[in-house]
Amino acid sequence: MLLNYLFFLFPFFLYLGIAVQGLSFYIICIVAPSIYFLKQKKIIPDFLIKTAICLLLLHIIFPITNIINYLFPLEQFPNYKFQLTLKWPSILQSNFPSYLFIGTLLLLIFQFISKKNRANSVSLNVEKVEISPLKYFLTGLFPASILICLALIYQYNVGLDFHSFKGKYLEATEVLDNGKYRVNGFYGHPLTIAGVGLAYSIFCWSLLWLSITKNHIYNFDNLFIFKNKNIHKLALLVISICNFIIVILSSGRTAGIACIFMLLLIPFLLGIKRKPFLTIITLMALIVSSFFILKKSGLMERILFTTNSISESKTLDNGNYRQYFWKVYWQMFLDKPVVGHGNYWLKDGVRENYYNKMGFENLPEKYNAHNNYLEILASGGLLAFFWIITILGFLYKTLKNKINENFKEMNFLIFCYLSMFIANLIHALTQNVFFDSSVVYIYTSIIYVIIWHITFKEKNKT
Repeated sequence: MLLNYLFFLFPFFLYLGIAVQGLSFYIICIVAPSIYFLKQKKIIPDFLIKTAICLLLLHIIFPITNIINYLFPLEQFPNYKFQLTLKWPSILQSNFPSYLFIGTLLLLIFQFISKKNRANSVSLNVEKVEISPLKYFLTGLFPASILICLALIYQYNVGLDFHSFKGKYLEATEVLDNGKYRVNGFYGHPLTIAGVGLAYSIFCWSLLWLSITKNHIYNFDNLFIFKNKNIHKLALLVISICNFIIVILSSGRTAGIACIFMLLLIPFLLGIKRKPFLTIITLMALIVSSFFILKKSGLMERILFTTNSISESKTLDNGNYRQYFWKVYWQMFLDKPVVGHGNYWLKDGVRENYYNKMGFENLPEKYNAHNNYLEILASGGLLAFFWIITILGFLYKTLKNKINENFKEMNFLIFCYLSMFIANLIHALTQNVFFDSSVVYIYTSIIYVIIWHITFKEKNKT
């Protein structure tokens, strides 16, 4: 039962910033379930390892392009030299977080130990205990979403900086035109909490509408620990709304638009034929309420300010330098389209040289692309782009085949995960959201919750 309690607490930890996310991820998604398998004299299945290896392969593509660029440098800047002095093993850094790599290595070690442990053990009659990672994760996400939403409403009004843990207040740059604050929760940036809220909101919104329209096909009885099915739907609705509010309070324009778009799209796709009246009422309520929420929060003014600037001057609003970031990164890709420049070398001086070369030496912010697609192309070129697409496709096929093989009643999880993935793909147009460790923790953690859930269900069948 301890494992169930850990998965219940996991959503609380995932809201509490990068350090707590990392510690809880390793304990709950890697170490604790693996130790449980060792104690049960069971072998950690190859399916779980195969899924983890997909995540490892995502991580290593950028170290590969860093090394290729070291071996075959582009001699475009006379004053810049590719030198490895005092930079090892920094050249192996990736745009993707390191826990994709380390977590897989730990699982491989645990699987090896489990095989040795199984070979040297005698058969034991162990009492079966139901371990349901997904059920307890969603149950924990219910109160966690409410608490973090209330905390961020307080931060929005007062400006207390939760990230510092020292009673400080948010910077003056985070003050909106209405006198309120852009929230960042326990993370370091408002767009991080926007990416997290967007993922949770759309995942649970998809799950809610599937439970409304597809309950004759799939079994939704075990989503929560509650016995009443109506409470299941209420919990999913509350999680979706709370995280939608979190996105709005972050004042992230693209994230807000993406969230509203997906909240409208999912009921339309799933419900317009089966539940037309409910769908139309929901869509109308969403449109009206979103307008007033955007207006009240100050996000509407930010969106209109940007759109007016684009329509009148063909550029983004004053102080928003993304158009320059995009020009620089597009030129980087054109100059080295196959393998890019290597994310390590971009940070080490290539990016600075490009800004200066293209006449933006006086730009106050010479940042990364603020566009995940351009960041991938400039860092790893077409090699990284197609590598990532291929690995994601293989990961999707692995999960889908496993669910269809033994757990067709859980097929709905694929749609939910794809929906929340698409939501942040839209967000990624103006932010490197999938290279943000805290946001990737959410996606990685849900993958691990799902594959451990499948693994434990499969174990109980044997």
